[in-house]
Amino acid sequence: DPSQNRSVTCRPFGACEPCPLDALHEPFCHPFGNRQLMHCSNTTTPTARPPDEPYPTSPPPAVPGALGETPAWQPCGRVPAQERADFYEFVACNLFFATVAICVSLFRSRRIEAHQARRLAVRIGLVRG
Repeated sequence: DPSQNRSVTCRPFGACEPCPLDALHEPFCHPFGNRQLMHCSNTTTPTARPPDEPYPTSPPPAVPGALGETPAWQPCGRVPAQERADFYEFVACNLFFATVAICVSLFRSRRIEAHQARRLAVRIGLVRG
């Protein structure tokens, strides 16, 4: 029908989720590796009439009609729950490495201090040997 435009209307359906490993190369998984399900439907809308035709030749539909629904994917931003979990993992790893570094540093400084105390004791003659 020439008095109607056919178009595709998509609406989000569901939350943003990480892409599976086998779909990471797909364009809808870029740039963050996440995707969101969309439901797309073909819709018809009346077109604008030219000024010389004041009355439509066929009555336009009252509500744009859905002719069918197709699932599709769209890229989306970051998943807040996943980002939060990654952040806490990052903080936990940093705390672990900092704790190990401090322990190694304390152990090393005590060992060096004991070695210097023994050298001083030998030098001033407190140890017979």
